[in-house]
Amino acid sequence: MSRLFALVLTAGALVFAASGDGNKCTEFSPCSREGYCDANAMFCMWDLCDPTKSYNATSCWQPEGCLDQTIEFDSSSDVVPIRQYSGNPNTNALVSIFEPDNSKIENGKLVLDMTYESAQNKGFGTTVHSSHSFQYGTVTARIKSASIAKGVVSAFIIRSDQVGDEIDFEWVGKDPNTVETNIFYHDILNYSNSRYFDVGGDTSAEYHDYTIVWDPDFIQWAVDGKTLRTFKREDTYNKANNEYRFPAAEGRVGLSIWDGGNSGSDGTEEWAGTPTPWTPSTVYQMFVESITIKCSGSNPASSDTAEPQS
Repeated sequence: MSRLFALVLTAGALVFAASGDGNKCTEFSPCSREGYCDANAMFCMWDLCDPTKSYNATSCWQPEGCLDQTIEFDSSSDVVPIRQYSGNPNTNALVSIFEPDNSKIENGKLVLDMTYESAQNKGFGTTVHSSHSFQYGTVTARIKSASIAKGVVSAFIIRSDQVGDEIDFEWVGKDPNTVETNIFYHDILNYSNSRYFDVGGDTSAEYHDYTIVWDPDFIQWAVDGKTLRTFKREDTYNKANNEYRFPAAEGRVGLSIWDGGNSGSDGTEEWAGTPTPWTPSTVYQMFVESITIKCSGSNPASSDTAEPQS
């Protein structure tokens, strides 16, 4: 069981377990996620909900579609914990998935915290996703990373959880002047897809504009308007499987902070730096000043603002 669901159960939420033998969720807890059923956003939100185990074909909420917008964090409603999210993306621009309470808006900025949990001897950060889905277009986030110590990982991504397609900017604390660009196709690990670039200074000390341009034929990464890298679909053809291993699935824009230095994975810890330095009062923070999303795909947001129905 994931830590997220352990917390839900500990909190006494009304969660019904799917049997795993082919049975589906019930009418009253229609949405399935990781073998459990309920009727709230944590289970029903598109890209989290498993339609194959949910009550029926309409139980999982539908993709919200892309919306051109600039989020400047001048309203506390710009981000909402997932347990409070109604399902209407026009009410909240971002949803805090996990840990929901480790994200906040403070002084006109989105602040993502990572705090120490002594019981597991590691830090727990947070992940924030766009409430609208996204497939092709340009996303720019003005970010000050949390890379002030080894092991601390900050990320700005576009990801489909259901399919495993992902486009990344990531920063690791052991190298604060550098940003990593990467892609994943169906969660297949391919180290050759990663590239590193010097930003020209400490990414935790100053804000920079990080841009991802996602086109059906290419992906570009830019910092402060300067293109760092172009990744072409035509270069990803896999002859053995007769497929292009290029991210194409509709997903969400995401931001996160997490403890790579105490992850328990040798490869991740070597990449991020280890161990992550902790005291009981230590808090690492990633800051986001704004996010601008410009859509160019064929999945525009619906003008219907009604909340999803179970």
